[in-house]
Amino acid sequence: MTEGLPDPVVPAAAYDEAYYLEACMGYEEWSSDPGAPIHGIYTYALQRAGLTAGETLVDIGTGRGELLALAMQSGAARAIGLEYSEAAVALAHRTLDAQGVQAQVLLADARAVPLDDGIADLVTLLDVVEHLSQDELARALREARRILKPGGRIVAHTFPNRLVYDVTYRLQRLAAPGRRGRWPAEPRGALERSMHVNEQTRGSLRRALRVAGFTDVVVGFGELIHDAIVPVHDARARTLVHRLAAHRITRPLGRADLWARGVA
Repeated sequence: MTEGLPDPVVPAAAYDEAYYLEACMGYEEWSSDPGAPIHGIYTYALQRAGLTAGETLVDIGTGRGELLALAMQSGAARAIGLEYSEAAVALAHRTLDAQGVQAQVLLADARAVPLDDGIADLVTLLDVVEHLSQDELARALREARRILKPGGRIVAHTFPNRLVYDVTYRLQRLAAPGRRGRWPAEPRGALERSMHVNEQTRGSLRRALRVAGFTDVVVGFGELIHDAIVPVHDARARTLVHRLAAHRITRPLGRADLWARGVA
């Protein structure tokens, strides 16, 4: 436990090596060779974040550290990753060594970042938001704002968009014929049930960033369409998810992830 803070809702021990090698996006590429080309999701994230040469990046919840390596390869002046999982810190060091770059990886809590005020141009939280309780997220966002330079920016990605489960899935399940035994009451897997303690909607994530003091906040939908929540036998239901995602008005019920951006 970080001094002065309550124990995290999801303990660090839950994020063991197996989690990073079997569940986190990009694990197949990393497991075959930590020095291999980095999964495209990290390139996409840096493009969305608008990282430019000479900037300092702080990646909160850096996982295996691919974003740090890619940032340094893209010309960042400095890249710092934070993780409260000892397993992740060790894996991140392996990534940096294999990729042939130097960056810092700190064993630290997102609620109490051990960095000076105003050192970062960019703070990223990729698939971290949903793992923090509402209070933990509020503290983490305030810390992110503190370490950003004036005019610095935060970029966050979160999965899932809560509406896909709580509205789309539930309504489809209610309408499905013969759903008993075929449409589970709970579509989330075991890891999601244990770790996703604060799933977001576009509105709730926007509010969290604004309350933390960020301005020019924009929250939009990503490209993921999570049709795997629909039982494989129900092709019509899967098609409906894609149709919802394709249209602007119904997009909140079909797109499964969110991207957020704000300015300190």
